[in-house]
Amino acid sequence: MGRLSVSLIGIMVFSAVMVACGGEAAPAAAPAPAAAGPTAEELQALVTEAVAGAVAGAVAAIPAPEPREVIREVTKIVEVEAPRFASFGEAPILTQRAQAGELPPVSQRLPDEPAVIPAAQIGIYGGTMHRGYLGPADQWNVGRITRDGVMRFSRDGFSIIPAVAKAMEVSNGGKTWTISLRKGHKWSDGAPFTADDFVFQYEDYILNEELSPSKPSRLLSSDGELAVIKKVDETTVTVTFSKPNFIFPEVAAQMDAAGGNNRLYQPAHYLKQFHPKYTDRAAIEQMADDAGFTLALFYENRADWRFNPEKPTLRPWIPGNILGVGRFIAQRNPYFYAVDQEGNQLPYIDRVVWDLVESPEVLQLKAIAGEIDFQGRHIKMDDFPVLKQNEDAGNYRVFVWPSFGGVDARFALNQTYQGPEGDLLRTKDFRIALSIALNRDEINEISFLGLGQPRQGVPAPDHPDYPGDEVALRYTEYDPTRAMEMLDGLQQQGLFGDKDGDGFYTLPDGSRLELIITVTPAFGPWPDVAEQGARYWNEVGVRTKVDSVVRSLLTTRNQGNESMVTVWNEDQTGFTFSAPTKSAPITSGNHWAPMWGLHFQTEGAEGIEPPQLVKDHIALHFKGLEVPEAERREIAKQIYTTHTEQMWIIGVAGLSPMVQGVVIVNNDLRNVPDIAGNDWPLRVPATAFPEQLFFAR
Repeated sequence: MGRLSVSLIGIMVFSAVMVACGGEAAPAAAPAPAAAGPTAEELQALVTEAVAGAVAGAVAAIPAPEPREVIREVTKIVEVEAPRFASFGEAPILTQRAQAGELPPVSQRLPDEPAVIPAAQIGIYGGTMHRGYLGPADQWNVGRITRDGVMRFSRDGFSIIPAVAKAMEVSNGGKTWTISLRKGHKWSDGAPFTADDFVFQYEDYILNEELSPSKPSRLLSSDGELAVIKKVDETTVTVTFSKPNFIFPEVAAQMDAAGGNNRLYQPAHYLKQFHPKYTDRAAIEQMADDAGFTLALFYENRADWRFNPEKPTLRPWIPGNILGVGRFIAQRNPYFYAVDQEGNQLPYIDRVVWDLVESPEVLQLKAIAGEIDFQGRHIKMDDFPVLKQNEDAGNYRVFVWPSFGGVDARFALNQTYQGPEGDLLRTKDFRIALSIALNRDEINEISFLGLGQPRQGVPAPDHPDYPGDEVALRYTEYDPTRAMEMLDGLQQQGLFGDKDGDGFYTLPDGSRLELIITVTPAFGPWPDVAEQGARYWNEVGVRTKVDSVVRSLLTTRNQGNESMVTVWNEDQTGFTFSAPTKSAPITSGNHWAPMWGLHFQTEGAEGIEPPQLVKDHIALHFKGLEVPEAERREIAKQIYTTHTEQMWIIGVAGLSPMVQGVVIVNNDLRNVPDIAGNDWPLRVPATAFPEQLFFAR
């Protein structure tokens, strides 16, 4: 398997990973607060000073990338033997409830072998952690703090460690994974959590055509074939694929959806009351009708924590109300399965509160006012100067967590868009012309404070999947003259009509051509990047406008195949095969070819059949799941090479701490790491292990 340098592979020593990566950051010194109402010139001077000073200092504190060998081909993931605690500690509020007879003693609420999550400092129980969120579509704002996957990522993001499950082990040539659960583990309502919860989710939901007509696209899929889940005993289940799947633990560590079929388990004892196999169908249909749902949608609603806070959970904090109706509150789970190194049940913090805000700008104001305790989501890098300036006044400190690679903004060109605009988007030379028409250096300076690097969406240079500088920089040179020559060549081929009176290309029939870039202001400087991209494309004769919409509408348009060009980031490149938005359009959720993804997802029943080149791309992705590490790395490089050759996705700039890399931390909050793995598949800030955060007050 090769040399192990950063990652801990083989037998995972959970406590060693946590202790080695732990640590608490001292509050950073901050410049004096600025006078109220700075002028535009003063604000620009502040930004310049921050880039030269505070920002540069924060980024300089991040270790420079070094070549590393990252091994993800795991054969066995287990915890070290947990210490036998003579007694357990718990939050005072739970002690009171236990003494009042409302709860069993803590020793009876914990599993026989609880997970041990060592903390840099033994915490103090109590307190409320405040965050902000943008609405019902912002589910990951909650889900990333309150994880309940069978596996999770270590603090550095390069190792996979046990979580809800105690262990996973592969056999049968990579086809079968055995999941071992914790004896005595309980749901938040005190009911046993067992292998039956896996079998129920698989047999009674995933395989049920009425309740789940579509099947898991990633978690249990192996080249379109569904894996089989079987119960061995009360605490053991097997997941068997038709072909080898060596990255299953990595995918399982990512999967923690609100509901749906990309989950391995659900609380069978609770959901059976809404399932026609176990409860009278007429009664369920009446409940569904009263709630305004069909039976299938009613079951989905009851199985989703966002809409049903009564559903039992394994998360450290239990959702207390419906997401999106104002303040969202989650209270500590009395049955949470983990303790610190001294046997104190986690989490330390009593509850987490998310306040609904109308925009990231309002969230920034709340942070400056000291109303945010711990947040990176929706905190933008261009907010850094003002946030840094107000650290003392807001009683917080600002951390910078760098990303794994990819790009922090890119243009996805929808290959399945219908109509004459779609014909252009499917023309390779048109896509290349759009790429070289972009002045990435200027965009980097304006939108990324000069902290990014112009590049395509490939892994970082120190990642084993990095395909080389030639691939990373392909078609990134700013050459508007060549771009216009290429566009004129396409006009001669009949792909454009004559130019209109304003000098813009028209469609072949002479009608108006206008590209529309759809973007959401939810993350970072994406609207600014979109506006600059539109300006550069207008300058070479391709009329372009920007449509900024809320995230939920962007998602709806994308999955409905209504978007021409979409701005997002490409932050899954360190996870080529477990998060395949680039390597394989296998779901309708990808931005560059949603209907090809839907075609694969529904086995040809819906969507649009992709061309052979893309079919080969999909086949490469699944081949990567089945082969040894070295061969998988070469396949990854081939995937990125083809992507940059085809320019299905136009990268702008990356390797900055732009998206979720600026983290606001209350000065009283402890056990926050200086740096934690920051990438979408890692579900940051889960890599900071929020369960062991506490307030020193």
